[in-house]
Amino acid sequence: MIKDFLPVDITETTLNVVLAHLLRRRELQALGEVVVHRQAKGVGKKPDVLLTVNGVKVIIEGKFVSSGVDSILEKQCIERIEDGLCEICIGVIYSKMQPATLTVTMKEVESMLLKSKFQALVSYVAQAEFEQLSLDYVQSPMPPGLKKMGWHEVDINQLADLVRASYTSVVSEDILGKAVESFASALQTAVEKLMTSSPLEVLAAKISTIMEIPEAPNEEPEKGE
Repeated sequence: MIKDFLPVDITETTLNVVLAHLLRRRELQALGEVVVHRQAKGVGKKPDVLLTVNGVKVIIEGKFVSSGVDSILEKQCIERIEDGLCEICIGVIYSKMQPATLTVTMKEVESMLLKSKFQALVSYVAQAEFEQLSLDYVQSPMPPGLKKMGWHEVDINQLADLVRASYTSVVSEDILGKAVESFASALQTAVEKLMTSSPLEVLAAKISTIMEIPEAPNEEPEKGE
């Protein structure tokens, strides 16, 4: 439970938690300031806001406006995706908020966010491909397999719509389907090479080793055979 009254200095953490709450009201499964463990390395990461849209993981990273913050958020979003924490990462720039009183309630923070406009950048997974280089691409290149949309000025409702639009973009890329096709093709090529380069007995032994199939025990023939 978050305490009702907060110090006059509203932190990014507070805004992230309230942002997650407002997105939940817009029928998005959002959690603010939760630790996510990267299973491969067991490293704990703490995205600002974590959402799940029909199984697709979305992270929102929020920071106050400052010099160079757009570049910082863009780099952070790329890292979140490359770390395997999400398929979509949205960088959000908050405007500075100056409460008129010495203390402020969570309801008042909600009201401030509802009236605010954010700058938002979307990065998401995509098929690696050669794209025509635009000036924006040259100045801020994206790694292969990632695309971006933004920066856009949005309010809270438009941010929720942006999350859904980003999900649609990822689904339309059909990353999983294409990855399965690529794996199947590579597997077929590997099998063909093995079959032409090794005797059948050697090939069977290699496959058994890879798949950890135990050897059949040597059984004595039954008497009378």
